[in-house]
Amino acid sequence: MKKYFIIYILSFVFGQNFIPENNFQFNQTQIFFKWPQINKASNYIIHFNDDEFFFESELNSTIIEGFNWGQTYSWDVCGIDQYDEIIRCYDENYFTINNLHENYPSNVTVLEIDENQYQDGITLLDYESLNFSTAVDKFGSPVWFSNNDNFSLNRILATQFLENGNIVGFAPGVGYEFNLNSDILFETSNDFDIHHSIQKTKKDTYFFIDAEIQQHPCPEECDPEYPDIISWLGDRFIEVDSLGNILWEWSTFDYLSIDEYNPKWVEIWMAQWDFGGNPTFDWTHSNSVYYDEDLDIIFISIRNLSRITAIDYNTKQIIWNMGVPDFMETVYFDDSFDFSHQHSVQVTNDKNIIFFDNGRDKVPELSRCIEISYNENFEAELIWEHVLSPEMLTLSRGECDRLNNDNTLISAGRTGNVVEVNHDNEIVWHLSVKENNVIPVTVYRSERIKNLYPNVFSFKINNLFGSYDDNYQIESNSDSLNIDIYNQGWISQKFVYELLDENQNVIFIDEVYIDSSGFENVNLNLNLSNQNYILKIYPSNDISSYQLVYFNNNFLLGDINDDMQINIQDIILIINLILDEDNYLEIADLNQDNGISILDVVLLINHILES
Repeated sequence: MKKYFIIYILSFVFGQNFIPENNFQFNQTQIFFKWPQINKASNYIIHFNDDEFFFESELNSTIIEGFNWGQTYSWDVCGIDQYDEIIRCYDENYFTINNLHENYPSNVTVLEIDENQYQDGITLLDYESLNFSTAVDKFGSPVWFSNNDNFSLNRILATQFLENGNIVGFAPGVGYEFNLNSDILFETSNDFDIHHSIQKTKKDTYFFIDAEIQQHPCPEECDPEYPDIISWLGDRFIEVDSLGNILWEWSTFDYLSIDEYNPKWVEIWMAQWDFGGNPTFDWTHSNSVYYDEDLDIIFISIRNLSRITAIDYNTKQIIWNMGVPDFMETVYFDDSFDFSHQHSVQVTNDKNIIFFDNGRDKVPELSRCIEISYNENFEAELIWEHVLSPEMLTLSRGECDRLNNDNTLISAGRTGNVVEVNHDNEIVWHLSVKENNVIPVTVYRSERIKNLYPNVFSFKINNLFGSYDDNYQIESNSDSLNIDIYNQGWISQKFVYELLDENQNVIFIDEVYIDSSGFENVNLNLNLSNQNYILKIYPSNDISSYQLVYFNNNFLLGDINDDMQINIQDIILIINLILDEDNYLEIADLNQDNGISILDVVLLINHILES
């Protein structure tokens, strides 16, 4: 009778072997766990807080959610074989879920939900008036929040969740890419004064809006007592690479006429001048830039001109302007669609534009989402709109996101409301955010994502022997490595797998495309002149998320005395192991049935005779 013992491995946790690393602190309650492969495990059990609760996983990784804010947890993992017996367990590790943000609003409520129509996932949004960003589940419970300590003026507003699991956002004057831990991975230079918008492209470049001031004549509406020359505040739309080098730029001063302005903002400028100081004339006040890489077109939203502009990326020439014709020298479309002080233009999968119309100065003032189709003949049509109820009127802020199920997620700016509506304009989810149960929290943007982990993965080497603590091995006569790679993220993408020697020189490299939540089996040929190897795997969109396993081929199944030969001495030793029922050695288990018996002796004898 064989016996298995729970073996707690007292080994140093490093690198990518255990995720999260020991004693890690989180600002999130949804966590990806990963641990080294336990050979012959058909599934794993992850215990928390000394078996207070547990989860099961067929893979050596999983995403678990629902942890409590302000609590420290222990966790350990046991590998279970096909007979539901424990193979071995790893030592306990620890992690902490920090307290919820000290300024987290006191009243975050889901007023309405239709779970059958709700687009599955969590909602990333900014609490702009509170200076931080967060993510909530469908019931309004917080899942993640930003740590503002690393950002300019302790403020960060998320604008985009990336396929590599990072977040793009901005603080006063500065744009960032940062991870879930709020560690900054990219930061714009002090040469720019970023406002309202930053977007990362699939080319790993960044588009943002930069404030620009020039001196120009005071518009004709200015009374004689005002200066002849005043400061005009316009915008530059800039693309930079990951090193901050400017790749593309476009200035409103270069491509718009200064005769195109809104007299309303001249009046406001005069009132500010009368109040005192030396204000700038807020000419354009652009609030979004969106690069559609398929169309090779830049779409910008110029709020104070109530205008959407399409720009040819290659020539930088204006393709068309859409909006209030009173402020245009050239009118492109017959229909202006009567929008005013709009925000956040984007492009749908159908290549229509969708944006938030604030409705400022209209009669009546109502905010709405509108979707418009257009063609190269300057024919445009209102495809869809959703008019918000009067209590959701917001004269600034706002965004409309088209979701995968064709619903639309709408941020109603300063009202503290975020709603999801279907194509028939029925509300299927309604989030209300208030501070002190009374004051609406401004929500500029929101985005629905499946979870916090779009590109996590794990892998299993099918012909692997040994263990994490005693070294992984493959048989010396094996000429390949058989690997299952599991894409556990919600992005279908390529994964790169590399075979390295012990000096980390690349022996072989290839890639495989894996659908989200899918897996692929790959074979890797081995160079038998090497004895020590490193297998490295990572998603193509984020090499920093690599996982490694070290192994050697100094292993011969049946070589009980470890002399790299199989002979009568090994037969005697394996018989002794059978007689000593308490001992199990993987190297003696020739038929890999998790036990040592006379069948293994027969296989060993046959192997000797055949060789």
